[in-house]
Amino acid sequence: MKARVVITANGQVSVFVNEGTLETGREAIERFFADLAAQDVAVEWDGKVEQHRHEREPVAAHVHAD
Repeated sequence: MKARVVITANGQVSVFVNEGTLETGREAIERFFADLAAQDVAVEWDGKVEQHRHEREPVAAHVHAD
């Protein structure tokens, strides 16, 4: 899985994936956070996943975490 991580100056973290549907994007992000936890990287995540796409575009799902 490829993910793009953006960290803002105020510490907000956004994770972006471009995988399949909203549900497969959600699963990819859940795996991403599970992988971080397995490496003892503590991240608070509210579990919310957003979908941003236009018709006939690939799905891009992302989350914001602190």
